[in-house]
Amino acid sequence: MISLAFVGNPNTGKTALINAIAGSDLEVGNWPGVTVEKKEAHFVYEGEKISLVDLPGAYTFSPYSIEEKITRNTLAFGKIDGIIDVIDTTNLSRNLYLTLELIDMQKPMVLALNMFDDFTKRGYRLDIQKLEAILGADAIPTVASKGLGAKKLIASAVNAVKARKIPHIQPYQEHIEKEIAFLQKKLARYPNLPYPPRLFSIKLIEGDEFAIELARKAEAEDVIEFAKEARGRLERHMKLPIKTIITRARYEVIDHMLDEVLTKPVVDKVVLSERIDNIVLNRFAAIPIFLVTMFLMFKFTFDASAPLVEWMGDFFDSYVGKYLTLGMDGVAPPWAISLLRDGLVSGVGLVLSFLPLLFILYFFMAILEESGYMARVSFLLDRLASKLGIKGNAFISLIVGFGCNVPAVYSTRTLTSYRERIITMLMIPLMSCSARLPIYALFTALFFTSHQALVIMSLYALGVGVALLIAYIADKILPKSEQKPFLMELPTYHMPTMRAVWALMKPKLEDFIVRAGTLIVAASIVLWAIVNLPAGSRPENSYLATAARSVTPIFKPAGFGDHWEPVAALIPGTLAKEVVIGSLGTIYGVETASSKSGSAKPDFMSDTIDMLRCLKNALINSVLALGHIRIETLQTEREPTPLQVKLKEQFPSPLNAYAYMVFILLYIPCVSTMAAIKQEFGWRWLLFEVAFLPLLAYGFSVAIYQAGLFFAS
Repeated sequence: MISLAFVGNPNTGKTALINAIAGSDLEVGNWPGVTVEKKEAHFVYEGEKISLVDLPGAYTFSPYSIEEKITRNTLAFGKIDGIIDVIDTTNLSRNLYLTLELIDMQKPMVLALNMFDDFTKRGYRLDIQKLEAILGADAIPTVASKGLGAKKLIASAVNAVKARKIPHIQPYQEHIEKEIAFLQKKLARYPNLPYPPRLFSIKLIEGDEFAIELARKAEAEDVIEFAKEARGRLERHMKLPIKTIITRARYEVIDHMLDEVLTKPVVDKVVLSERIDNIVLNRFAAIPIFLVTMFLMFKFTFDASAPLVEWMGDFFDSYVGKYLTLGMDGVAPPWAISLLRDGLVSGVGLVLSFLPLLFILYFFMAILEESGYMARVSFLLDRLASKLGIKGNAFISLIVGFGCNVPAVYSTRTLTSYRERIITMLMIPLMSCSARLPIYALFTALFFTSHQALVIMSLYALGVGVALLIAYIADKILPKSEQKPFLMELPTYHMPTMRAVWALMKPKLEDFIVRAGTLIVAASIVLWAIVNLPAGSRPENSYLATAARSVTPIFKPAGFGDHWEPVAALIPGTLAKEVVIGSLGTIYGVETASSKSGSAKPDFMSDTIDMLRCLKNALINSVLALGHIRIETLQTEREPTPLQVKLKEQFPSPLNAYAYMVFILLYIPCVSTMAAIKQEFGWRWLLFEVAFLPLLAYGFSVAIYQAGLFFAS
């Protein structure tokens, strides 16, 4: 088997290239000893088994993040036969810095000149043959988003491995090369060192801690001492720190190389990305543009999804439930019918009815991410982040948290210090994930019909505000650590392709559907049982009601302590926030089961045709709703469902409903998020979150409800 490592700076298109070559999604696991994702693809090329390894993005082999360390260690010690260096051709100078370090490893290598279409559109020209002659490695133009150049790239990489085609060393200035050569001679006495000799010599001269530790393990104290002397000689001669000396030397090589192979346009025009950045990153306009962008995303999401959400709700409630009951009547005992109708159909149906809403939300988020705007958000918020003890890239984790808190917790691995990771982790559960969104949609459609998007945006803003407050406090309390530099790439703006957008949406939608098919189904069955047990008891005498009733009075100051049902829904909501709606549906569904049977004579064909006609109308209304710029959300005249009737009865005012949504926003996140926190940060931080977040949620719910009563009086 030939193992090829895809290496490059972050956001250069490594994953897209692998998918284009292998023709399938990557297999995802974990790197040994850490929880960073390991992505691989396996296929057969001309009878040869090929393994493609997608290494985490890195700027240098002097790493600051866990991901960069994994890339360095895999290339140095792993069983890698060849390297595919993926370069963002629109930023050759920065990308070639890592290329020089890869060349020093002296392994078979080819270059993937990615985003080559953007490069040529800007009027630049590259003499690829001369570049290949200088580097001693093939350079293949590629466009990962369209799969262009993928076949030629893999063919070139396989040939390079089979022919042992090693790239040419790019020498630095004379004084540096002499010191490297002397050190390599000394290293020859230690053949068991696994690190490539030239790169190892450079790292020792730089004073790299990892390289020094490897030398110590090999008992090469004389090598360490000689490297220290070499470092001193270079610093005295050039009157600069060693890292600056090496960095400048590399960029001198890069500049000389580009002078020979790169042709710039006669007039270097201002590219579209720079023009857009002049507006969206303007010191006065940037924040308003960001807020308007977020508002419009939520506005279009709810307007476009409303007809489809209503249709899916009717489909499960009036069609699936109806014919399931008729089909099982007389065949199954009443308890089995109740379990399927009121447990599974009511619970899972209510959750799946919000799938159109999540689809549209993920679609807009994927467009913003794929276009390059989300990276600008990190840059935009870096100044604020620095006041909280974190860096701008921490906000990428928070933005991921709006989709799901679980990958957001895992994404903190890219941060450069454990302290930053802790502060960011404390903020993530307060980001309103997509699982909370169906709850907001249900309550705002019922209590805030005319201002649904504004109210939901206020909840998102509240979560962010509380998170910033928690981060500010944590920054003051946690011990200070060494500050490491913040490196972040601002990719050029791209016109998102449907293929790339779908690749970002698909895992999130699959995760939601799998949850609905596994965790929520199990939770609905358990919930049905505790609502209907002891056997033969009414819902108000069930185990769930007994447990909820014992704590319900505590919530009276928060505005929802007069009825046990809303409090009861919070209990299974700790499994997954989606379960809250399923719980409410199951609880109220049991109480109003008799109302579901109906007396109208069923007509399957007529009902099916009617459902399809309603679906067509919902799709048309969904498209038309995108053109609505009014603040009011799309409204339809329809008879309130039993769930809506009960919610109206038990929440006497919008203020009560808002306080309830605030509690759901801030209290314990789902079990999966808790498991991720335990895995990444240990039991201590998990227990802290479990104890702290309910108190935080209760405090804010009470404060908001009592403040509302005060100002209303």
